[in-house]
Amino acid sequence: MFTTQPVLPRSYSFALPAILLFCLLVPPFLQVSDAFAKMLYVQPSSEVVVRRGQGTDFKIIAMVKSGTNVVLLEEGTDYSRVRLPNNKEGWMLTRFLSEQPPLQQVVDSLRSEAQELTRSRNEAVQKFEEIASVLSTTEKELQAIIAERDQALTDFQELQESTADTMKIKQLQQKTAQENKTILQKLSEVESRNRNLEKDSTVKWFLAGGGVLLLGMLIGASSNKSRRKKSSLY
Repeated sequence: MFTTQPVLPRSYSFALPAILLFCLLVPPFLQVSDAFAKMLYVQPSSEVVVRRGQGTDFKIIAMVKSGTNVVLLEEGTDYSRVRLPNNKEGWMLTRFLSEQPPLQQVVDSLRSEAQELTRSRNEAVQKFEEIASVLSTTEKELQAIIAERDQALTDFQELQESTADTMKIKQLQQKTAQENKTILQKLSEVESRNRNLEKDSTVKWFLAGGGVLLLGMLIGASSNKSRRKKSSLY
């Protein structure tokens, strides 16, 4: 079974692109007009009516309070077309619109700003006190570190002086040890010489004793010969 698709009339085929083009181009123009719209405030009054048209014969679509922000879309002598915060559009009396916010709203805004400034000041004071406390603690820690550094410098200087004294003592000990070694070497040499001298003295005394003995023997022998000669003469 064949089905046929509906065919648009030729006039529709030409109108469809135009409709699409209109849908694409018109919203930007509307946005541009809204961008240039003026922001106004509702003047002090209990409530102001917003109607569908310009006049009391038109239906009321909203009631706005004093200080409400509305967007001016079209300004007239008696009535002006506005857009409400809920995006509803309507007409209201122009005399109830002003570029200046209501005095009470200004006072409330100033009061809110004053409260915010007070809160900010209190926070700043609290932060300042915290910073002052941290600074005081840091200063005490710094003083303690400086005291430790000074003590470390004093200990280091004393250690240097003690090390210098120790080095002097060590050098003196080395010098004394070297002198003692030299003295011991000289003493050893002297002792060696003394031993040699003692040996020489012993030999000399031995030789002297032997010479005396030999001399005595010679003298004794010559005496015996003299006696023998004398006895032979008698």
